[in-house]
Formats: sequence, structure tokens, C-alpha cells
Amino acid sequence: MLPLERRVVSALTTSTDPVVRAEVEGWVERSLAGMPDGLRLGVVLETCLFTTWAALARPADLHGLLAWLDRCPIGLLQAYPRLFRSLVRFGELELEPSTAP
Repeated sequence: MLPLERRVVSALTTSTDPVVRAEVEGWVERSLAGMPDGLRLGVVLETCLFTTWAALARPADLHGLLAWLDRCPIGLLQAYPRLFRSLVRFGELELEPSTAP
């Protein structure tokens, strides 16, 4: 997982427990590694683009970058925060202790 991806996952994870946060990060990392190469390449390219943009324009404002991407009229750019938001949410649900008897 690339550094910006790790920062995005950390920013989107809702738990304050460091163990849970680490588990969610690992789950997302494994999910990204399991993506088909073509899809993963697209995510890596977007991450490189956003890393450069964030370093130049908003070095400390990751939430601002994600909010801007959410409102961006270009669907491909909107998909980036949605992907990570979905992966984090699925990771949190997958790792949540079962309440079934």
C-alpha cells in the first residue's frame, strides 16, 4: 500500500482502538493486493497523481482533498475516495466481532 493510501485509510477508519485500526489497514492492504492488475494500476496512478497534488496544494489537508474529490465533476476522480471509503467500511464490518450465538 502506498503512503497516501495508508493515510486515506487511517483518516477514514472510524475506530479509535489502535489494534482495530491496524487490522482494518491490513484488510484494506490485502484487498488492494488482490485486485486485478489493470484495476490496481489505475488506483496506483491516481494515488501518484493525488500524492503530487496534495504535496503541492494541500500538504496537511487530507480531508479537504477527499472532500474536493467527492464533489469533483469527473466520475473517475470521484471513484477514488468512494473506493477507499468502501474498503474501510467493509474491513470494519468483516473484522467486527460476531454477535451471533
